[in-house]
Amino acid sequence: MLMDDASRRLRRALGQVRWAFRTTRACCPRLLAGYGINALVLTLVPAGLALSVRGLVNAVDRALDGVSLADTGAYPWLVVGFVMTLVASLGTVVGRHLAQRMQLGLRRALRRRLLLRTAATPFAHIEQPAFQDDLRRVQDNPELHVADLCTHSVELATKSIQGLSLLLILVAIEPLLFLFLLPIGVPYIWYRSRLSKRQFLELDQRVEQERWMAYYARILADADQAAELRLLGIGDEVIRRWQTHVDGIEGLRCKHQREELIAGMAFGLGSVLAVYLAMAHAIGAIVAGQLSIGDLAIFASAAAQLRGIVDQAATLVGGLRWNVMHVGRLSGFLAAWPAPRSIAIDPPAPAPAPAPAPTEPRSSIELRAVSFRYPGAAEPLLRELSLRIDAGETVALVGANGAGKTTVAKLIAGLYQPEAGAVLIDGQDTATWKPGSLGRRVGCVFQQFGRYQASAFDNIAFGDWPRLCDDRAAVESVARKADVHGLIASMPQGYDTMLGRQFGHYQPSGGQWQQLAIARLIARDAPILILDEPTANLDVTAEAELFRRFRSLAAGRTALLISHRFSTVAMADRILVMDQGQIVEEGSHRELMERGGRYTTLFRLAQRFAAEVDR
Repeated sequence: MLMDDASRRLRRALGQVRWAFRTTRACCPRLLAGYGINALVLTLVPAGLALSVRGLVNAVDRALDGVSLADTGAYPWLVVGFVMTLVASLGTVVGRHLAQRMQLGLRRALRRRLLLRTAATPFAHIEQPAFQDDLRRVQDNPELHVADLCTHSVELATKSIQGLSLLLILVAIEPLLFLFLLPIGVPYIWYRSRLSKRQFLELDQRVEQERWMAYYARILADADQAAELRLLGIGDEVIRRWQTHVDGIEGLRCKHQREELIAGMAFGLGSVLAVYLAMAHAIGAIVAGQLSIGDLAIFASAAAQLRGIVDQAATLVGGLRWNVMHVGRLSGFLAAWPAPRSIAIDPPAPAPAPAPAPTEPRSSIELRAVSFRYPGAAEPLLRELSLRIDAGETVALVGANGAGKTTVAKLIAGLYQPEAGAVLIDGQDTATWKPGSLGRRVGCVFQQFGRYQASAFDNIAFGDWPRLCDDRAAVESVARKADVHGLIASMPQGYDTMLGRQFGHYQPSGGQWQQLAIARLIARDAPILILDEPTANLDVTAEAELFRRFRSLAAGRTALLISHRFSTVAMADRILVMDQGQIVEEGSHRELMERGGRYTTLFRLAQRFAAEVDR
């Protein structure tokens, strides 16, 4: 059983090594081949140096006995030593350069694959802390782990050949060295492998703490939160919490470093003792005339090199174990979902302009006995919810916070999948549609809409990027329809103005960002429009103007409005009232007010609050 388990672990590890080599070969084949050839040449160096030292010492010994230096063969051995030293020096530099170049090639390829994979991940998973932890793990220098797994594998093979060649030379001179060094070197290599695994698992469990550290560091510098933090005077508390997590992780790393120090010192003491015990025995053999002075020289040189190689091999084995586990997470993450579509680096060629929106209604929506539960929740938020929105109808969804309104919008948009039941567009279950096809049918502006650090032109063109990316006239036409052309024209560089504080010099207000988001929605020309709290950052006058314009723009489309403002929802053709994940009332504003139910209660509460504010 233990053998089977060890065999499975070994197969998994070898599988990750193969994956790393395939990935590296795919993006930088010449660099990988060059690194392998360079490593192969370097395998000759230790034995060559040891033999050259032996030859030179014996030659000098013969010269001291009166033999001509030219006849001792010293010069050829001097050339061999020179060449071996030069190869070692240049090969080390070349190997380091090739490894760095491979990391650069892998950096671009792997980080792009991670972006593609993240873009292809279902929205419901992106919201989960477990996914964020997994993403943080694989974003931790993936190119370094893949490159190191390849280079360490090659280096370990190189060190093994070098060590074996030196061991053969040493055993031929003094067999006792093998008996002294073996029981020290093998346990040390095994221990470093086990230590790397344990260190990886212990640090891996602290990834949530690292996410907290990043969060605390971010909010201290975030423009939207820094003002409140300073007014509340809780900056020191945020730093204290950050420090708590730092202390935990740094304490763990210090413990790991102490363990490595103790293991390295134990190996150093044992290996040096073994080498010098064997050397003492070799000196006795020289005095007895069984070995030459050159044999002693080669023994001293080769033994020191062999001890260093064993130490390096232990470090490489530990690094291999560490990187195998990192690469295992990376390859598993990249294979978690169906392969994402290819995304061009350069903007795609503009697609043909779509036909104008038809005047006839299109795209009905139906939720049929839909149940939905958030991961980790004890109870479903929606229970067998059914509703229908006819094609071309404008429907408002109202209810208290937590009633499930935004969840319904995200189910229709395909961001969530129901636990039970079905979401249908024009009578077709959207669960059977091809990935991405629903995005062309549904346009959304959610409460947390995008505030893209890009130009004003891009912020609108992102609504239908393939069609609008190079069409300035079309974007300006959309801006005029959305009534934001005047706003953009007043910006320092017009449509080329970079928005946001991070990279630009113009910071729109919250309402202006929202107007741009609605313009982006209009640019999409989708038959279904969803607006989740679309007027949260607008005053009453701006809200009335926006919806007056929106009603004309939404003609012929199906619209779902989610809002707490009853002046907004009263404009809808029909109003649906939600409570505890169910539709409890529906009708027009007048019908619901005459009924005197839940809607009437909410409406009167809103009126009373507005009156109190006015006073």
